[in-house]
Amino acid sequence: MMKTQGDKSFSARRVGAVAAVAFAIVATMLPSAFAAGEVLGKACKLAGVSTGTLSTSLTCKADSKGKLTWQKVRLGQSFGTPIAEITPPKGSIEFWHYRPEDKAYFTKIISDYEAKYPGTKIVQVVKTTTDYNATARVQILANNEAALFASARGSIFNDFVKSGLTADLTNERFVKRNLVAKGISAGVIGGKVLGVPYHYLFNNPVYNTELWAKEKWTIPTNLTGWVSWCKDAKAKGYVPLAWPGATRGQAAQISNSALMNSAASYDALSDNLADLNSGKIDLTSTWFKGVADIYVKLRNAGCFPENPTGVTEAAAYNLFATGKSPILPIGTFAMGSIKALNPALTGKMQLMSMVLTDGKVVAEGIMNNTFNLSVNAKSTPGDQRIAKSFLSYLATGAVGAYYANSTTQHVNVLDVDYSANVDLLNTSSFQAKNTMLAPRFLLLNTSVSDLTQDALIQIVGGKSPDDVLPDFSKQIKQKLAG
Repeated sequence: MMKTQGDKSFSARRVGAVAAVAFAIVATMLPSAFAAGEVLGKACKLAGVSTGTLSTSLTCKADSKGKLTWQKVRLGQSFGTPIAEITPPKGSIEFWHYRPEDKAYFTKIISDYEAKYPGTKIVQVVKTTTDYNATARVQILANNEAALFASARGSIFNDFVKSGLTADLTNERFVKRNLVAKGISAGVIGGKVLGVPYHYLFNNPVYNTELWAKEKWTIPTNLTGWVSWCKDAKAKGYVPLAWPGATRGQAAQISNSALMNSAASYDALSDNLADLNSGKIDLTSTWFKGVADIYVKLRNAGCFPENPTGVTEAAAYNLFATGKSPILPIGTFAMGSIKALNPALTGKMQLMSMVLTDGKVVAEGIMNNTFNLSVNAKSTPGDQRIAKSFLSYLATGAVGAYYANSTTQHVNVLDVDYSANVDLLNTSSFQAKNTMLAPRFLLLNTSVSDLTQDALIQIVGGKSPDDVLPDFSKQIKQKLAG
């Protein structure tokens, strides 16, 4: 484990981004402009401290003689500097994705790209997450013009891979030189890079720092503390958690925190989820009953909105943006939408750990590398070249910085400067915590994943686990058999 500075020291300084890996305490950031003394080969004092995600970044580590010195950190697959984008041929392709909130920013990026390469066109096809996950794969299979497409890590990405839609990007120079190597794993299957994870996000609750200061709350550190806090927040007239039970994908984000400390280790949790995915165990297992019981305790404490299964993503965002709820239990990627609803919250959002156990703490929070961007293996060679060119353009530092700072979304790209977005800087401190790669995406069978989340949603809605878990276990068994 690398040593890190405390959160107070960490968050008070200008920070950049660095790759995180499950169960590793990641390097603490220094200002993007090096302070005095951070010189290659010179002595340093705190092992693990890094100067950021630049190709010129340095890290403090022991040399061959055991002395701490500033050394170049290998963040990409090589020490080579990032390269410019691939020059495309003329032609037109479609870029399919599921982030309508990013459409305007991608329009600007595409406009600049097309101006640089006249005769090459990129057409966005944008759907909501729910529509995209339900229909995009089948539509793309029938549409070779969709040469570049996005998919979420886990079962959705896995479905695209199984359909033969994802071209092998392993040997592309921009993959090796322009991306944070540790953040690529979510797009790797069978040792091949079949998707480039563009986002580097945290699936932890976002909280309103002004409300927390006003109410003099402290962040709960265990399940008992969360139950107590919810009761207090509700008594004061708040909706404790702005939880969107009507939108499965966003309702499911809290399950990462519920799963995070539900087993003795990440390996044990992975085994449990693999067994659930294959049908070896079902939702009535002792382990999953324990996960369901967390939801029951939070429900009974009044943590969720009234009629929780009817709350849409938009309604949940509105609860948080208007100050009716102090917590949005979704993740960093929601902050851009919140600021669009209420610009006054700029700089007033922070991440929190959501430790939902009174026992052993395996991890403090959740990170994820998602928004996998893949080249359509069924497109023509020329269209694939355009898709790779535009993907490599997105993977350049300047474009990555524009996208990140505009959308309030950390990215998995080297040489990105986050200094233009205070919320990215504020929440970057979470990269020094003991975070786990989002476990819910280990359920690679979409039907198993969806039915598992639907069961938990029903429990929040008031139904008994004794009724819900056997019922949904039967549904899962039928899906696996069919």
